[in-house]
Amino acid sequence: MNQNLEVCTFNLKDFNKAIKYNISRIELCASKDVGGISPEKEDIIYATSKGIPIYPIVRPRPGNFSYSNKEIQNMINYISFCKEYGCKGIVFGILNSENGIDISNCKKLIKESEGMSKTFHMAFDLAKDSFISMEKIIDLGFDRILTSGKETSAIKGKDLIKELAIKGHNRISVMPGLKLRSDNIDTFNRDENIYEYHSSCYVNNSFSESELRRIIKKVSN
Repeated sequence: MNQNLEVCTFNLKDFNKAIKYNISRIELCASKDVGGISPEKEDIIYATSKGIPIYPIVRPRPGNFSYSNKEIQNMINYISFCKEYGCKGIVFGILNSENGIDISNCKKLIKESEGMSKTFHMAFDLAKDSFISMEKIIDLGFDRILTSGKETSAIKGKDLIKELAIKGHNRISVMPGLKLRSDNIDTFNRDENIYEYHSSCYVNNSFSESELRRIIKKVSN
């Protein structure tokens, strides 16, 4: 199994294609057109029955990553459901009104997710001062940061991603994602400080099993 490849799927059709291959986990999302929101609970129940680690995104709505008290409580309840049905991890990120890491509300979700792996998602790319933000995320106890390096693709943001990975080495995984494909993954695949990769494997707006196979071959070498 490729312990370093996370595949993001946005519906059960693509999920069923992805799980035919040896990948480490699935980030389960809905609504690709808005960057991913929390999947339906029925989809989580189905996905967790298939024997592959599932990491749902905990994002109740599109838009910014600053949430009301009611939304925070809904996110806590959602994590409780994910935990009950055997999800191995969760993916979330919360910012305050000034685009800093919302430590207080992150702690509430982390408390509920005890025993699960935790990824701080691409809200990180909107956070001010990437290096200070990373230190806060490390202190909170996240296992990884998913980032495009504050650019429209991970390749464009490669310099920041690599610098973050150096500074976070042995403390947190800095996982490149966003338009990461088989024809550009070598940019990170040869970096000793980067050991996890995130891709939706989309080609021409559709999930591609051929692309997934190509990526697996790349990260397995």
